[in-house]
Amino acid sequence: MTEIDVVLSPAEKLPEMDTWLVVDILRATSNIVHFFHQGGRLMIPVEEVDQARRIRETYGDEWLLMGERDALPPEGFDMGNSPLEYSKDTLQEKPFAVITTTNGTKALIRAREQEVPVYAACARNASAAVERALNTGEKIGFLCAGRLGRVALDDVICCGLMVEIIRRIRNDAVMSDGAVMALELWESCFGNLRRGVEQAGHCSLLYDMGMEKDIAFCCETDQTEIVPRLSSWEQYPAFMNY
Repeated sequence: MTEIDVVLSPAEKLPEMDTWLVVDILRATSNIVHFFHQGGRLMIPVEEVDQARRIRETYGDEWLLMGERDALPPEGFDMGNSPLEYSKDTLQEKPFAVITTTNGTKALIRAREQEVPVYAACARNASAAVERALNTGEKIGFLCAGRLGRVALDDVICCGLMVEIIRRIRNDAVMSDGAVMALELWESCFGNLRRGVEQAGHCSLLYDMGMEKDIAFCCETDQTEIVPRLSSWEQYPAFMNY
């Protein structure tokens, strides 16, 4: 019997699951998924800016330093957290990256503490992410990255989209209260993800900063079958595509 749980914030206690899909639609997991879709080979997510800088110093300038604080790239970073800041040509020259974000990378590290498969999920790989999770185990957890330790509407709605996909495949799946809430919020958008995401406070912030194209890009569904899995590389948790 398939069980679905949606944890609304990393501040909550995580239940024991067979696999985790971590969702930060605006913008960390959307960025991570697109990085590999464009040909990236390895990405290390870390919690702190200084840690990201130290890793790049260790491995050299051929590594990209990516991420944000308050939606903007920290000093000395090559780029921010936008999936539109690089191309396939960029990643041919520099296919390795370190990324740190305010919410998303912390949620990924948190999910990995259970030592079960952890995947980066978003709207752009929604169906592929669900398929990967269903092939991994019966207890599927979604972890919303949230915003500053609190619930973020955009992440919950995106999880609701994927809960609906699971329910179409496994209509007898058992849902937690969090999963029911996510599904109800998604259904209230009448199948229009962007309409729902645009109600979120985080989305308003990005609009005010002129990042409308990022929002539109992140709300596109099923654009790739890439589902990055967080594994181990040297002493770091990392996403890899070898």
